[in-house]
Amino acid sequence: MNLLLNQWVPRLLIVFMALSSVGAPVQTGTAGTTSVYPNHPIVLVAPFPPGHTTDIENRKIAPLLAKALGQPVTVENWPGEGGTVALEKMAHVAPDGYTVIMHGINGLAIAPHVMKVRYDPIADFTPIVLEGSTPLILVANPELPVNSVQDLIAYGKSNPGKLNAGSFGVATNVHLALALFNRLTGLEIPHTVYPGGMQTMADLMAGKFQLMFDFPLAVEPYVKSGRLKALAVTSNRRSVRLPNVPTFAEAGIAGMDVIGWQGLLAPAGTPPEIVAKLNTEILKIFKAPENRELFKVSQEVAGTPEEFAALIKAEYARWGKFIKEAGIRLE
Repeated sequence: MNLLLNQWVPRLLIVFMALSSVGAPVQTGTAGTTSVYPNHPIVLVAPFPPGHTTDIENRKIAPLLAKALGQPVTVENWPGEGGTVALEKMAHVAPDGYTVIMHGINGLAIAPHVMKVRYDPIADFTPIVLEGSTPLILVANPELPVNSVQDLIAYGKSNPGKLNAGSFGVATNVHLALALFNRLTGLEIPHTVYPGGMQTMADLMAGKFQLMFDFPLAVEPYVKSGRLKALAVTSNRRSVRLPNVPTFAEAGIAGMDVIGWQGLLAPAGTPPEIVAKLNTEILKIFKAPENRELFKVSQEVAGTPEEFAALIKAEYARWGKFIKEAGIRLE
């Protein structure tokens, strides 16, 4: 009997330890200071006010991530200066994985080229995962007598000074899309800056300006109801939300590749095992079949932190060059 126990007890212990490790939290720290991650609530920062697209996405992710990690995940809004205030704060947050931020192209690839910011978009953050990317769509007031990009170019050249566009600010991706369109077509369409929200759409539909680049999620209901006309999409493939809208390449304009992207980042120095843990769990959330409609705003998801880091570096260089050549600056 004792012999049987001596043979089976060690085997049972091995099986028990293996089963106990499945789904176990990440162990972090140095010798003598090891702790379990996560062992208290996590803050997911939205760099804009409640109701902004980023805030909406965070509030979709938070309960799913809380369930996956076994700890509460709360959304905090840190608005200001086009999202740069939140990044400035994040650059000084403890790199322990308990405060992460959703941010994107405007704060990481554009703002540092046009304003003084107190953060380095490359050195001060650790990319976790690209939440997704989405194109912009050029929409027009339905009374504008054009039905295609080529119609618009012809109308603009034969009616100089009659076209005006809306934007959410100088050097935002919406403004840069317009500036790039002007460069590629030879048009000189100015823009009127709006703070965003319903007033922008109301004025576009009222004809106070005629054109605007915006995200599919924002314009979809107005296009489907006929209150706006969609002319083209700024990606090399059509939008998943408005698949009948041609790309600019299909419309005869090459080079109009302007993508809005955003993802999760932690402060620089966050332990790689924590980054890997968050990356794994968030990817599971994004790719789960039951969540496909929930995150339909996202055109695609990049798998690794390294891929997201490479995107940030490439976009930072690309838009820095364009902004310099176009002479775009904040007044």
